[in-house]
Amino acid sequence: MEWQTIGRVQVLEELSISDSTQCLRVKLDDDETQSIIPGQYCLLDDRVQAARAFNYVSLPGRDRRCILAASPHGVPLRTDGPLLYRGPLGVGWPLPFGVSRLLVFACVDGILAVAAAIDEFACWLPWVQLVLVEDASSQACLPDDCRRWLHSLGLLIPPVEDCPLERLRAQLSLQLPDLVYCSAPAPLALKAARLCLWHGVPAYRIWIRAECALPGAGSTSLPAADGPVLRFDRLSGRI
Repeated sequence: MEWQTIGRVQVLEELSISDSTQCLRVKLDDDETQSIIPGQYCLLDDRVQAARAFNYVSLPGRDRRCILAASPHGVPLRTDGPLLYRGPLGVGWPLPFGVSRLLVFACVDGILAVAAAIDEFACWLPWVQLVLVEDASSQACLPDDCRRWLHSLGLLIPPVEDCPLERLRAQLSLQLPDLVYCSAPAPLALKAARLCLWHGVPAYRIWIRAECALPGAGSTSLPAADGPVLRFDRLSGRI
């Protein structure tokens, strides 16, 4: 597609969000800041490992700086030089056409990956009822840029005591959703997806991050055409 540009980004610093997330503050070229919306994804390549999907988690300012975050699922990208860049490539998560109830399970860095999709369907599909099961404790570790963005979307929530998986179980017991997004590091996302499946949500109605398809959440990424998410029924042998 014409809007998918190829260039380079300069890594300015690595930020700490969690042990399972590689978070980079980068500087983009002038012609690579057009049409970027936080929550969309791009691909970064360090020429050593396969290209990896990162989400924009802040809006580029006049200095062309923004924050990108991704689960490293293995060895993080090298940041001692410029990274090859392709993007923006859309939000990745499917818009929930034809459904009335969407359940989003978002833990650790997961809310950053799915927030743009939530904002998009809130604009275009306001009749969809959103049930958000979120890990509030991990939000406190996010950079201020990310917290401001989540606050503007109404997705910054107060701390809660109970386990996100227990809250998910309670929601599933109350009413089954038409569609589920599991946006969390691979082990937690797989637990959440299996819990949904056990309660009766069809596997083709559950979407997870593509890293869950990697053997042992290994160190190689899916090709660009596959995008950052996939349906749970396409996880051969992992369900």
